[in-house]
Amino acid sequence: MDEAQKRKAKITRIYNATVKNMQKLGTFREEFETPVRRYSELRVQYDILTDKWYESGCEITEEYTNKSGATNQRKTTLYLALETMRRELMDMENIFGLTPRGLKTIKTKGLEKAKESALDRLLDG
Repeated sequence: MDEAQKRKAKITRIYNATVKNMQKLGTFREEFETPVRRYSELRVQYDILTDKWYESGCEITEEYTNKSGATNQRKTTLYLALETMRRELMDMENIFGLTPRGLKTIKTKGLEKAKESALDRLLDG
């Protein structure tokens, strides 16, 4: 299996696990399929960049000399990308109800599926 096939398989595993978790929580809807697919792809990209960051020695900052010749410390581009992706993933997990905060928001707004009571099941026969 080549690298592209491995990535696709990993995306599919993450997608399936995410959908399964959302279904358990009662937060999955068909309209979430595309965002969950994007989330799965972003998770794989995040894992790839994380591996590269560890390979580079987990550098957070680097020296940078600007146009006027002043040298400063700045965050590395790799670390900035990881920071941004981490925020995006957390936002998506909140939207999907996969964090305590996100699940609370969904329950508060009444977006979760209503659970059928024993009386409803009895009446439905």
